[in-house]
Amino acid sequence: MATLTEGWTRLFPGRDPFDAPRGRNLPWRTVALVVGLVGVSAAGGIALAGSYARPIAVYGVTGSAAAVSVLVTLALRSWWGAMSSLLIGLPLPVLWVMVLANALPGEGGGVLRGTLQALVGSGASILTSAAPTPATVDTLTLPLLATWLTGAAAALAWRAGRGALAPLPGVVLLAGAAVLNGPVAPPSFVAVGLLVASTGFLLVGSPREPDSEDGELPGFSVRVRVLRRGGSSVGRLVATAVVVVSMALATVVVAPILLSAWDSQPTDPREALAPQMDPQETLNPLSYLSAWAAEPNQHLMSVQASEDVTLRWVTLGEFTTTWLTDEGYRVADQTLPEPVPPPPHAETTSVEIAVGDALPGPWAPVVGAPRTVGVPSPGYDPMSGTVVTRAGGIAGTEYAVTGDVPEWRPDELEGATTPVEEVYDRYRHLPAGTPSVVNDVVADLASGDTSPYQRANALAEYLRESHTFNPETAGGHGYASLAAVLAPPGEEGGGGTSEQFASAFAVLARAAGLPSRVAVGFDGAADADAAAADERRVVTGDAVAWGEVYFDGVGWVPFSVTPGAYDTETAEDPASASAPDEPDAAEDDPAEEETHDLSAPVSETDSRSVPRSWLILGGLAGLLLAGLLAIPLSRRIRQERRLRSGPVTSRVLGAWHELHDTLRQCGVQPTRGDTVLDVVGAARRVAGGPDADPTTATDLLSLERAVNVVSFGPEAGSVEAEIGAVVDGTRRQLRVLRRTRGRVRRLLWWFDPRPLLWRHVRTRPRGSST
Repeated sequence: MATLTEGWTRLFPGRDPFDAPRGRNLPWRTVALVVGLVGVSAAGGIALAGSYARPIAVYGVTGSAAAVSVLVTLALRSWWGAMSSLLIGLPLPVLWVMVLANALPGEGGGVLRGTLQALVGSGASILTSAAPTPATVDTLTLPLLATWLTGAAAALAWRAGRGALAPLPGVVLLAGAAVLNGPVAPPSFVAVGLLVASTGFLLVGSPREPDSEDGELPGFSVRVRVLRRGGSSVGRLVATAVVVVSMALATVVVAPILLSAWDSQPTDPREALAPQMDPQETLNPLSYLSAWAAEPNQHLMSVQASEDVTLRWVTLGEFTTTWLTDEGYRVADQTLPEPVPPPPHAETTSVEIAVGDALPGPWAPVVGAPRTVGVPSPGYDPMSGTVVTRAGGIAGTEYAVTGDVPEWRPDELEGATTPVEEVYDRYRHLPAGTPSVVNDVVADLASGDTSPYQRANALAEYLRESHTFNPETAGGHGYASLAAVLAPPGEEGGGGTSEQFASAFAVLARAAGLPSRVAVGFDGAADADAAAADERRVVTGDAVAWGEVYFDGVGWVPFSVTPGAYDTETAEDPASASAPDEPDAAEDDPAEEETHDLSAPVSETDSRSVPRSWLILGGLAGLLLAGLLAIPLSRRIRQERRLRSGPVTSRVLGAWHELHDTLRQCGVQPTRGDTVLDVVGAARRVAGGPDADPTTATDLLSLERAVNVVSFGPEAGSVEAEIGAVVDGTRRQLRVLRRTRGRVRRLLWWFDPRPLLWRHVRTRPRGSST
């Protein structure tokens, strides 16, 4: 059948005239469309959430942004052009960022400043943060805006009649999320499966022709409509669901199996930006040890722990004739990355620390490989494992810290090798001018066919057995100090503190080709006169330094190198435990056995309690959602009360009021001067006029007669036998009138709050003119 149309997009805005007749428009197509648009827009956020410390925050922000963006853009597009709809909707995500700046503040102070800083530098904040990324306004703004624009672009593509292109923005966002994650988060096959399934829903719900003026130039056109016998809507819905679910399952289940043998690692984009920290007016932390050894009783901190612990303070990995700390620390959440490789035979330990006023610098003492740390504004260096507070000095801070304390087993270290990757070359570097005694010691003790662990063990043993501890030694750990302390093998060396011996071990290890560094920390042994059994008072005399060597598959292994300075009668150093013929190994520092560091973080799901600010934001979002859902619920309850409860008169007038409300939502405004016949006539015209389904005239005529009888007739009981048919007919016509609206208006029909506020005027009898 050929149909001639002219400018049909203006005559039928928001609806394809070549679709099924109005009375048979399928609502499930609209549902499939919206599900598809929201799904393709939210897939990128789901993939990105794996790299955040609090994935639930990313799910909430990006998921709601996708849903609101799609619905708002579709609604705006019904009245304005594509560019206008996009621009008009942009203030909403900006307001959203302001809410996040108040609930989850970042580096910027105040709501306005925090919002501006997040809008300008969110991407840089993500790249300069430690993984898992902390969930603040600085790191959530970019995913929020990207998801909003993705949802808007997908909705506008569909409204322009380009249903096949609507998933493209979601594909781009998902690819961007995968790049931004890098090696931090595992592949998100669930996000890919959601994108595939949503694309299926989107294609099913897309129109066969453009539904707006963007899709076709208005004018005279000839269209051929082919009449086809279609199956039931339920059957097509089931078929669609089976197809998209099968596609999603194939992606989620089959893809990991196919890619299981692929060991390629993505590049970490965080390596492109190096974070910087404000310079701290403090000495090198290693330089404090000699002064503290001379005055060992100054209070530094109090520790609450169930057993003796060693606290790591700071790690120094760069040697330029003096040991230096790293200059940049990434912004971190209070949940820190899971160490890789994991600490062997680790035991999770929790302590509470109250730092006194005498501890310098921003470095926060931690236990083992830190996992959670309660310092304000934490910063973290994944390579060194050092934690700082970006809020200033650590003095006066009270916090809880949890860490994984490993158990080192020498038999597992015997066959370990050292890494060959370039990233570890900095831990082998020695500046020019190495003292000759260093080369003599290495040539005698750390050469030949021995394993890396045996070479490191021999160097540590040499320092412990050939030298003495002298707390009055002047500070210094450069080449000159090492040359004055070290002695050739077989000779008696000089005295020093752990400052000199830790530095000497790391320099000797580097000269032997082993990646090494220096760590500084504190031995937290229990006080004999403590008020509580778990109370430990850390003083300056508890400060100690040790050396560490990195082994493949194991991580940074500590070596106790300070001779005879600590009571170690019950402990055994891992560096010497492998030598059964050396009973003196029991004299090593027990604290340093458990102190270690690991690198290369991966993502971790946050298991801590949700902070109060996020609870407030979630509560507000919950109230908003509850208020939104209360509108359709209230309308449906009122409709059922009008049509099903009360006497016959109330049910008839309730049906009449429902018809009034439906007409007003369809754009028809009954006035006080309209008769029952006028209102019914308007309903017939909206329902299709002469082309309407025959049941429309019958249903409306029954309602017209019932209203006139109960309102103006002498006997309302005459319609009691017909009330069931009147109510059923009214329901049918309400659905018919609703289906005449565009897809978006049908979707938002029950969320319109206006019918709850409308007042109804008294209708005049049929045919009355006054």
